[in-house]
Amino acid sequence: MISFKLALALGAILPGVFGSKVIRARGANTVPNGWIARIEDNELLDDVLSSVMEAAGIESKITYSMGGIKGFSFDCDDDGVLDILEAMGAIKSVEPDYMMYASVPVGSLNSRAADVTAAANGTLVTQDNSIYGLARISHREPGAQEYIFDSAAGEDTFIYVIDTGVNTKHTEFEGRATLGKSFVQNSDGEDDQGHGTHCSGTAAGKTFGVAKKANIIGVKVLGADGSGSNSGVLQGIAWAVNDATEKGHINRTVLSMSLGGQFSRTTNAAIKSAVQAGAFIAAAAGNEGEDASNSSPASAPEACTVGATNERDLKSSFSNFGRLVDIFAPGEKIKSAWIGSTTATNTISGTSMACPHIAGLAAYLISVEGPRSPTDLCKRIQELATKDAITNLRAGEGSPNLIAYNGNGA
Repeated sequence: MISFKLALALGAILPGVFGSKVIRARGANTVPNGWIARIEDNELLDDVLSSVMEAAGIESKITYSMGGIKGFSFDCDDDGVLDILEAMGAIKSVEPDYMMYASVPVGSLNSRAADVTAAANGTLVTQDNSIYGLARISHREPGAQEYIFDSAAGEDTFIYVIDTGVNTKHTEFEGRATLGKSFVQNSDGEDDQGHGTHCSGTAAGKTFGVAKKANIIGVKVLGADGSGSNSGVLQGIAWAVNDATEKGHINRTVLSMSLGGQFSRTTNAAIKSAVQAGAFIAAAAGNEGEDASNSSPASAPEACTVGATNERDLKSSFSNFGRLVDIFAPGEKIKSAWIGSTTATNTISGTSMACPHIAGLAAYLISVEGPRSPTDLCKRIQELATKDAITNLRAGEGSPNLIAYNGNGA
């Protein structure tokens, strides 16, 4: 049993908003026989676990406690047990333990490291021959080939990459990447898939990264096949915010979440709680080509949700969209660090690749402009963004016509 002591405030969800407090429908993308329960805010977790054991005969697999969000996961294939839980006043909600997936790339190309030079210009630095994603977010117009950025570059910020782990020995990270915690069974947190390393490189790599001086902390919640459980993601969020709070840098902390699954009110409540604690959260919009309201954490209003564009400033065909998307960033054919060696690279696509541009940009702005609330930071990113550059957004979808920009004046 794992417990967390994260002290976060969370407004209670009004009873009846979601109908029955037990969601019984289970699709294919759920952990077999897996469930997540949330208890009422005024209940003590240990007391409820004892009552559940006595009344229903089930034991918890993991527990989570985040102030207003407390609960446990369990295995069950008996509807009678769900009936018992639904009748218990201490139980706030029960839902299937949905599977979570890396926002899967839609193609990949192996590639060599870029030929990069940098020249100082006052407090701004120019990185020549940069990848297009970095060039795009540092210029108002498309087609540039250099990345222009402030030399602060994410210094003294902390990006927790909640993903498949990180290849910490990769030269892109210059010793700034560490293994935080693994919530994947029989794993030490190293990346055995590549996705987390790629996202980390985009956020903070020396060549491929937006915030080149930021610290990367790997939080492994997805395995070698790029999948994991919602309960594992909840643990990862709690651990990251606990760690940042205990170390005194929560107001300089970013969570990068290039993953998603079915809509989950529990996941969204955890996102809200983490943001209220002071952590900025960048979440991939998802690659289903549908409204982002259908998936979590993308649908959490408190997350800064990121859609993907291509080199022609078109919304990527795979990118989710809608009013819950906050910003777009480059997400096609993005080159970054990979696994297999200390210099490996890969070029892949997805909203997973767009998301760490915003995670890095958040860290960058914290270092350049100083800390601010996560909500205000997302608004600042929107305020700086290049407006009305995306030409294929459909009327009525509600997506913002905003491409991320770092505000350097180019």
